[in-house]
Amino acid sequence: MDWLELLKPITKHKDRRSPMYLRITQCIRSAIEDGRLAEEQRLPPDRELAKLLDIDRSTVARAYDQLAADGLVYSHVGRGTFVHHSPAKPTSQPRTARGGYDRIVWPDKFSRSSATVDAIVQRQPAVNAQAGTISFAAGSPTEEFFPAKDFESIVQELLASSKAPEVFGYTQPEGHPALRSEVLAYLKQQGIAASDEEILIVSGSQQGIDLVARTLINPDDTVLTEDPTYFWAICTFAANGARCVPVSTAPDGVRLDVFENVASRVEAKLFYTMPSFHNPTGSTLSVERRQKLLQLAREHQVPILEDNFVGDLCYTTPLPSLKTLDGQAGTVIYQGTFSKALCPGMRVGWLVAAPDVMARLRLVKRTCDLSTNTLSQLILAEYLRRGLYQEHLQLVQNAYRKRLDVMCLALQEHTRQWLSFDRPQGGMFIWAKLPPGYSARELLSFAQREGVIYSPGDVFFISSGNSEYMRLNFIQQNAEQIDEGIRRLGKALQAYSNSRKRVAHPAYVVAESTFI
Repeated sequence: MDWLELLKPITKHKDRRSPMYLRITQCIRSAIEDGRLAEEQRLPPDRELAKLLDIDRSTVARAYDQLAADGLVYSHVGRGTFVHHSPAKPTSQPRTARGGYDRIVWPDKFSRSSATVDAIVQRQPAVNAQAGTISFAAGSPTEEFFPAKDFESIVQELLASSKAPEVFGYTQPEGHPALRSEVLAYLKQQGIAASDEEILIVSGSQQGIDLVARTLINPDDTVLTEDPTYFWAICTFAANGARCVPVSTAPDGVRLDVFENVASRVEAKLFYTMPSFHNPTGSTLSVERRQKLLQLAREHQVPILEDNFVGDLCYTTPLPSLKTLDGQAGTVIYQGTFSKALCPGMRVGWLVAAPDVMARLRLVKRTCDLSTNTLSQLILAEYLRRGLYQEHLQLVQNAYRKRLDVMCLALQEHTRQWLSFDRPQGGMFIWAKLPPGYSARELLSFAQREGVIYSPGDVFFISSGNSEYMRLNFIQQNAEQIDEGIRRLGKALQAYSNSRKRVAHPAYVVAESTFI
């Protein structure tokens, strides 16, 4: 099989509107569907095909994962990847006397949506964190500052009051009136003047993203996202059948020239963005560039989903949200949560949108759940009413700012030779970059041996490659653990760097199993 000929559309046309792995997927899918690739035809190993196309091996692996999710190929460990035109029940399954099967063959029943998400999730590295491992990998706050005593007091008072029966029942699908009122007052302090018909209480940010996707996205619609972006947002859009198109970022946020170029060439249903303290990069978009983004979005008719998931963890002067700057124009659907400043287990967030959009969002939410958890809503409403949130926020802002200082100093002391980074103005992440040719995934195995872990950056990208990045959570560990963890990371970097030198020398060979 002449694979260069088969994949000529990729190299000839260079369709920049879609990621390389999707172009590979489409080429192979077309060859399978028109019979050029026969049943049981063996595909080249991902390493060989990557070398042939002069691309990163992970790009081919992602294409094969997508083809497997679509039921077009299957893999055998040690044998390779093979064409599989139509999923068939395994012949090893014992048949009954009537010619059927003894049990359901569940893989044949899974939806394409779940298979797509499964293929994306497989990109996450397997991490074996031993006792004593210092983790910078999580995307959540530390339990050290969870407001347990305040919540306990509020719960006891609720149960002892006349509201006790209310705690255990359903509340309004759009959210409990008490919480909606408190959130609207909080938003007004942030410069967002929303009405009661413009707000929806949701079960955390993840449900918010899913509701917006369900409301706007049809299969094969285009969603623009920053590249890199929040991993579970990629999964959610893909599960809803969206075609995610990356818009590259810079240290100061999304590249507006790229956004304008892409938005002028494709009809996009949505642009998903985190303009403040971005996940994973920690970047913040300036006010001037926020205003320009809104102008471009209106010009090209691209609604914006603004995810302000961590906006309250600000360690400098806060900037107005896109929603604030948008005023009554209705360009922005705004999403927020108290989870990252309080505790993630509350599972309470909110969406704010123009009334006509909100009416549809509320309807879609009713198909997902009857109401958000009543007890959580009542606890949070009372917590806000008493002014306890602002007190708590000052506490964690001061603590996390100090932890950011400690991590920045530790990185400069222990990893300066290998890692570069920009100090974020808020949030919980530092986005660090290795030298060209280094891989954060390969480094992770060395880091685990030293007792420290982090998130490899490539999982946050839609585009291929980008193996040189890593995300470090600086709020989960105290100052002493941060310094020790970065010291361990420095040792891992030294060992990894030494191993690369040995590989480059003909007298040494490092087994592939050394790396993740």
